[in-house]
Order: sequence, then C-alpha cells, then structure tokens
Amino acid sequence: MNKALYLLIVFLMPILAYPLGLEHFQDIWIWLYIPFAIIYGVFIWFQPHEDMMKWVFITPALFLTVILTVIPSWVGLSAGILEGVQFFVIVAIVAVPAAFVMGFVYVGLAIVLYALFRKKKWLPASS
Repeated sequence: MNKALYLLIVFLMPILAYPLGLEHFQDIWIWLYIPFAIIYGVFIWFQPHEDMMKWVFITPALFLTVILTVIPSWVGLSAGILEGVQFFVIVAIVAVPAAFVMGFVYVGLAIVLYALFRKKKWLPASS
C-alpha cells in the first residue's frame, strides 16, 4: 500500500503544482497528463519493487512521447496531415525544452520522496 501512496504522490506533483500558480503545464497537458498518470501509475504499481524507480525515471520521456503524438494527431485528424505535421513542430519547440526542465525537477523530487519513504521504512529496502 505504501508503494501506491508513493506513486500517487509522485504522479500528483504536477497537478498539485498547477493550482499553486506554477503554470509550467499548459491547460491541455493537464488533460493528457491525468489519464497518463493514472494508467502509468497503475502499470508501475504492478511492476516489481526493484523496477519501480526505473519506470519513474523514464516517465518524462514517455509523457513527452504522448504529448508529441496525441496533440499533433488531434490537429492532423481535424485539419489535415500537413497542419498536423506543422503543429508537431510547434509542439516540439515548446514541449521538448520544457520536458527536460520539468522532467529533471519532478524526477529529482521523486528521488527525494523515495529516499524519505525508504528512511521511514515505508518501502522495502530491495526497491
């Protein structure tokens, strides 16, 4: 159960930061992040404890992939393939640099939280 609590806190961090005025998330990203965080958090919860942090480390890259595929695909389906490709470039210009910064920050916070959970013995030592 502590693993589920850890994952819940880790994947809620961007959503909790948004109402606090930290507007690094665009509004549409929140609506993509919520289902991503739920599905991916449940996926990680079913993985062995030893692999949990590996999956947490690659979360920013996976979410960036979602952003770079879903948003341009929506535009491409509604406005045409050429507009979708052009929108992909625009999204990539904004999302890629932001993903590095936000990914670094949130993975860093996840590591600190992981260390706290381990210190309090809320997670097994083998994870």
